[in-house]
Amino acid sequence: MTVRRPPHRVGGALSCVGLVGLLGLAGCALPGGGAPPAAATTSTTPAPTTATTTPAPVFVVPGACAQLLTVGQVADGLGVRLPGTTTYVVGEPQPDIGRTARITCGYGVAPATDTAGASDPLLEVTVFVYDGPAAAAERVEVLVANQEQQGVRADPAVVPGADAVLLSGPADTTLVATVAERTYALTLLPGLLDAPGTQGALQTLAAVAIAAGDPADGSAAATG
Repeated sequence: MTVRRPPHRVGGALSCVGLVGLLGLAGCALPGGGAPPAAATTSTTPAPTTATTTPAPVFVVPGACAQLLTVGQVADGLGVRLPGTTTYVVGEPQPDIGRTARITCGYGVAPATDTAGASDPLLEVTVFVYDGPAAAAERVEVLVANQEQQGVRADPAVVPGADAVLLSGPADTTLVATVAERTYALTLLPGLLDAPGTQGALQTLAAVAIAAGDPADGSAAATG
């Protein structure tokens, strides 16, 4: 998880028959005064239509935390406005696990002072982007198995349009939601809400973040 805090062409010469066929003339004289033959009927086969394919919409990694979740949306989801500031961190791609991008936003961060560093965020939201849905799903499986081995409880979570799981441990609660090649991880520190409130808030915030990043117009928002 994240660190906390062509045109059509008729070939050949244009013969009398060819002209009738092309221009709709009644007939033309032939050498020797003979009657012209009956006009040949021609049929044309329409050129095959080439199907146009529209490129799949592209997910664009948020360039700022407000493009993921605004401070107001966080406050609405939690039912309380977080103190402090917001931080934005860009992670490195990890080709060995298929991860192409990662960003982390921290909400409710107490700024550093002369005597102490900045605090961990009260809420941390990370978006991971992989090179395909299979890589994203595999990373979530690895994460859940690892957390369960450490005694963290894994329960199903409900986020529309996503596969989601809630990981509850003594230090924090994390909701992981996967949509196609993207995975969203939202971690909330204890003390703000009770367990049911925490799950409800994280599910709400995950749904808002996913909706903000859905690439509906070919350009939009980026797990590990």
